[in-house]
Amino acid sequence: MKTLSRYIAREVVAASALVLVALLLLLIFYDFLQELASLRQLNAAQFFILAAATVPSSFYELAPIAALIGTLFALAQLAGNSEYAVMRTSGISALQIAGVVCGVGLVFAGMVFVVGEYVVPRSEQVAQRIRAITGARPFIARAFQSGYWFKDGNTFINIASVLPDGSLRSIRVFEYANDVDLARTVVAERAVFQGGQQWQLERVTETRFDAQGVSAVVNATQLWNTVLTPSMLSVLQLAPEKLSLDGLIEYIGHLRANNQDSRRFESAMWGKFFYPLATCVLMLIAIPFAQIQQRAGGVAGRIFIGILLGLVFIIFNRLFSYLSLLYQWPPLLGAVMPSMLFLTVAAAMTWRIERR
Repeated sequence: MKTLSRYIAREVVAASALVLVALLLLLIFYDFLQELASLRQLNAAQFFILAAATVPSSFYELAPIAALIGTLFALAQLAGNSEYAVMRTSGISALQIAGVVCGVGLVFAGMVFVVGEYVVPRSEQVAQRIRAITGARPFIARAFQSGYWFKDGNTFINIASVLPDGSLRSIRVFEYANDVDLARTVVAERAVFQGGQQWQLERVTETRFDAQGVSAVVNATQLWNTVLTPSMLSVLQLAPEKLSLDGLIEYIGHLRANNQDSRRFESAMWGKFFYPLATCVLMLIAIPFAQIQQRAGGVAGRIFIGILLGLVFIIFNRLFSYLSLLYQWPPLLGAVMPSMLFLTVAAAMTWRIERR
């Protein structure tokens, strides 16, 4: 059994890796076509860094689907060569084959989790910073523990965080008269976008530095004209699904402390655990299709089935995520339901085949 297990695992890994590479190349080519418009603002090095920075995110999204298609392809090849039938007649059960496939799936799930947790957040930050250069008015921006820092001419802007409603929290503006002399500072607790390039600051303290000395003015509200717009800020923000667990947990705590709705981020947090495990579920659902007798075009047909199942899983995964937000279901339920549905179908089909 150990020899057969290694043989099946090797075939599944090889086929899944081949499919994953093919899908990544297709997606990279598609992204290349999309980014052609930015070639005028980016040099060659920046463009290729941007292309490379999108690979981890693509791997994270495509790995479960590639594992499904690869497993279908490998088992279809074994069935076509009558190897699968020989294994079954020699006493190997579908449950034992499922155990081998599940072991391979756990390895893939571990890789998906590591890439999604440690690689994707950093690579996406690199990609977002490069995309910021392509704006109508390029600006310099960096993210630190103190929040986002922007430089626009002689003005430095620090924003602690951008809330889900688009408002800004804890804004500090440092405006220099020249390269050395500080002209004024503006500190506000909150900012709300008013349109154009204008924000309304709330609970503002403005301090001016001039030849007469230092003067400070405190206002309940104050208008602020700046190059920054919500679209520019959204370029630097990562989608919740692309944040690390530490970042999600910290932001959820911040939203709860400020009585903000945190379900969107809680759903993304649970998805960080269950999306990688969906790799195992999708690979298990491929096993029942290996029982179908090989016919002309059988391999192509099963690959088509794999693509179709992958698309259905993606649709279900997003659908339940949206439904959990719309109907205020527990975020854990929205994250786990797609995998549970597919696991139930896989278990029922495998049990039915084993009974035969």
